[in-house]
Formats: sequence, C-alpha cells, structure tokens
Amino acid sequence: MSYLNGPRINFYGGISINVDTANNDQYTTDGKPLLDLNDASVCSAQSDDDVIAYLREEVSNSKGQPYFVRGGWNYYGDHQVVLQQAKVSSSGAPGAMNQTGGLQHLPVYLLGGLEPGTGKGPYGGAVMVDIDPTSSVTSQIYAGGFQIGGGDTPALLVQGHAVSHSRLLGLRYSTSRVQPPYLTPGSAWASGTFQLAFRKQDIVSFDDSDPVLAAIINDPRSQGLVVRYSLFECFPGNDSASVRADLKANQNNANPSLGRVIGSVGAWYADELASDPLGRLLPNVKLGGAQGLAWLDESAARLSLDLVSALEGDNIRSNGQANTGPIGPNLDYGNLIISAGERQIASVPSNPGGYYEWGGLYDVALSTEAVALLKAHPIQITSDKNDLQITESRLRISSDARNLYTDPSDTRKAVTVRVHELGGPLLTPVVLQLSTSSPGTLEDGQFLEFPATVQVPAGATEVTIDLEFNAGSGFSLLEFKAVCASDYHMAFRRYPEHDYSALINAGNIAWADVYEHCLRFFYVLFPAMSKRIPLNDEATIQAVAGELLKRIDESYRPTTLYMPLTRALSPGKVALLRAYLNQLNGD
Repeated sequence: MSYLNGPRINFYGGISINVDTANNDQYTTDGKPLLDLNDASVCSAQSDDDVIAYLREEVSNSKGQPYFVRGGWNYYGDHQVVLQQAKVSSSGAPGAMNQTGGLQHLPVYLLGGLEPGTGKGPYGGAVMVDIDPTSSVTSQIYAGGFQIGGGDTPALLVQGHAVSHSRLLGLRYSTSRVQPPYLTPGSAWASGTFQLAFRKQDIVSFDDSDPVLAAIINDPRSQGLVVRYSLFECFPGNDSASVRADLKANQNNANPSLGRVIGSVGAWYADELASDPLGRLLPNVKLGGAQGLAWLDESAARLSLDLVSALEGDNIRSNGQANTGPIGPNLDYGNLIISAGERQIASVPSNPGGYYEWGGLYDVALSTEAVALLKAHPIQITSDKNDLQITESRLRISSDARNLYTDPSDTRKAVTVRVHELGGPLLTPVVLQLSTSSPGTLEDGQFLEFPATVQVPAGATEVTIDLEFNAGSGFSLLEFKAVCASDYHMAFRRYPEHDYSALINAGNIAWADVYEHCLRFFYVLFPAMSKRIPLNDEATIQAVAGELLKRIDESYRPTTLYMPLTRALSPGKVALLRAYLNQLNGD
C-alpha cells in the first residue's frame, strides 16, 4: 500500500544536513595527492598542522570568485541530519485528506540510534554518509527511528535502524531562471528523495485512537511503515565571507546545508521495497533529471501522483538561514492535464502555493475507461500554464541494492533488480545492459565482474544477477540501461586489503603505527570528531578505549553510532585499531 496508495500522514519543514566537506577531494600539492580516499590515509609528509592549515586556506571557483576554503563549505561538519520545525500538515486516506485531527501541527523528528545490546538511547540524530565522498549522484542517510509529537507520550515513536538512499535526483529549479542569494554548491537547485522503512516490531508506541495511525499500523497486511521524504533548496546557511571570517577568528563553527523537506508516512507491505518508493516513474522531460511517481488503484478508480520532485519550484529563498517557514510556491501550472493513449482522461489543480501541505501528492478520480487506458498506455501530464511535459518511462528499474560495501574477502554477491512495465509484469522480454563508471571524481575501481547483458523474460517483475569481485578496490558505479527505461545505478565501495598481522602478532602495538594507519586521516579531515575526542592525543585514546571498541564493533555498523561515521576504514585497519584498543584494556 505505502504512502502513495493508502492512508498517509504528510509533513513539511526545514532540514539541517551537517556533512563534513573536507573529504570531497584528494587535493594535490607539488603534483602529488595529499590524501588517498580509498586507502583512508594522508599521503603528504607535511605535519598535521600544515595539512589542516592547507585545508583552511581560502580558494576561488573557476570564475575567480571567492568560494569558501579548500576544505569546502563545511570543514567542521559532523554529518548529523536534523529536521527543523517539521510538522504534520495533513493526514487521511487517498481522496479524503484533511487538515484536522489530533496529529495536525505535531512536530516530526528523525531519531539517532540505540546502542546494540543495551538498547540505550537514542543518541544524536540521523547521519548522512556518502559511500564515495567525491560523488554527487549517490548518498545515504542512516536513522535510528522516527517520531511524531513530543513529550513523554508522543503520538508515534519508532526506534529501529534503517538506511535510506538518494532517489529521484534531479533539478527542482532551473539554473538559468532562479539563483540562490550567494555562491553555493549545485545542491541549491536540486531535489532528492529518500525512504526509510521500519518494521512493526520497531514501533514502540502509537496513539491507537487516531484513525490514520491506526489504519497504517494495524493493517494485518503491513510489515511496518515507510517514511518518504524529499529534500530540496539545500545550501550552506552561511556564505563564503562569513565562513572565512569565522575561521580567521578561530571560531571553527559548522556551516550545515539548510534546506526544505516534504514527507509522507504510510504502511510498508511485504511486496514493496524498503528504500525505493513504489510506483510508475514520471520523468519531467523539461527539467533535467526531475522525476515523480504514480500509482494506479484499479479497484478504487484512482490515480495517485507523487510530484514533489517532478514539478519546478518558482524561487529559492533569499535568506540562507530562513528554511523553516512556509515553503515557496511551485511554478503555476494551472491545471495538471492527465492523458493516456493520446486521450485526455482527467485533470487536477496544480495548487502551486499549497502543494507542500499535502505532501506534494495528488489523488485523481478516474472513470472506468480512464483506468483501462492507464493500464495499457504510459501516463502523460501536461498543463494549461507554463508548458509542463511529464511522460512516463514505460519501464522502471528499481532495487533496494543502492549503496553497497564489500570487503576484500568477498568474492561474489547476488543483487536483485526489479523491472516493471507500466507498473506491472513485463509484457515482452527486456534486455538489461550493464556497465560501470566512476560514481564521482575518482577513477572507476574496476573491481566488478558482471554479465554485459541480462535478459528478463516476459511476465517477470525481477531478476537476480550474480556479481563477482576481483582483487581491485575503490569506488564503482554499476549502471543498468534498457530500451524505454530510465537508468538505474548501484554504488559500490570495495575496501583495500590491509594486512597488519605482523604488527598485531608482534604484540605491544605502537601508538605511532595506529595513529598513522587508522586515526591521522580522520584527525586532519574531520575536526568535528576531534572536538569530542582528540584523535591525535594518545592519552585521550587510552582513556576512551572501551567506548571506541564498542563503536567499531560490527553490531554498530548499521547504526548512526558506528565509528567512523564515514565507514572509511578497511577491515584490516579496523583489526589493527581493535587490537591496539584491546591492548590498552589489558585484553
């Protein structure tokens, strides 16, 4: 059922994404790389202070304009993701949404993780982690729960570990038409959608008297709930001049990306993916990469549309800090005109000023004839204002396999890919073409071995593909293409093989070795971490050895509490650090 075709709760507000930007580049000094992002090491013979000073140096963009510092717009970020003044804006069943009831205006939160084993927490908040730190096409957000309402008895409390991946990435604003108030990353114009799925056993408590919550959670067909949230208008809260002045004064404050969020909560059913929203794919052919989703409910004669990432926004806020008030309007498309098989079958007002209060979702009643046309033909959406052109991708490729980590010991992995035609089984056989490329600015690691083509038979909805790994390491993007389909990709990080067995087996591991191989990279690149635990200080590491041992345990890896948050240490480096920390503990 999901949020798109069943009872739903919609919310909107602001979001703070406090990622550290210093690892977005390997940098080059004297013709040599300063860092090795794959190896998680510092290549330079310079001192730590010199490397940090280099990352704090002021730089200019390609046009010679002052643009933050070499370490990016947020050298002191800690990767926390926080909803800011997000609140419920509507709830109900498709076609019967309302803005009344006990949930209306309640605050909404993403939660941090619980400690494995003890269940203590939650601690901190959700965290954003890029599997390839140089990439702009793939990211992920780990969360430890979700909450509606505050106080001791919130309306909904969910505590469970889940990860969501960037989907439906594309422009929300035309770069030629709309400009942010100052120089920003490209994220200012972009939109991205994430989905978290929580199991029923993750639901700690909920207000059973609320009919919408009860309908979502008590449905016996549901295995839990999904939270779909779309982010846009995200750019640093402070401009280049402010960041530079802050660093000169040695204030060293974070400069998170502040943006807008529109979300929906619904049931999660057994045949639905956890991290990829269901539905037929609706690319906006006039706005680069922008996409929406549609669900045809035949029994209810209704088409539900998720266009929050498909329609163009009309403006970007003029104040970087002001991200929590009412959301700016979309372009005024007048009426959205829905067609199939070259026949206009329905229309619905685009509601440019209030769309966000309804989750960016539209429920359209259909005739029996319209249902039949939509079953057999791609959806087309145009408008009577501002020339909207949305044409359904006849085939949709999707999967929960999106950001994948592999160890040097892994030799093969099976990934399952779904392929739907007009939302259902394939009407004719489809050939998937597979290839790899770089997910970011680093070269493709070329460690994946895979079939060049895979045939999916008529009547199928998915196929499992066997991948093999060679001795390489690094980052790679596995891309899937098919005729009449929008592309799909999976991002991989394959850790290098580090063997420190000689150091470990010799006993009495030296601090200098552990610092150089395991900690120095994070000390110079992630100063926010060292505000809590100075990673270059041997005495501090000795004092917190027990806590660090917990945080590098595999049981923490799916949580928001794992160290390092970036998951950049190879198994070999983790083994060396673990042996050293055990040595400090006398084990």
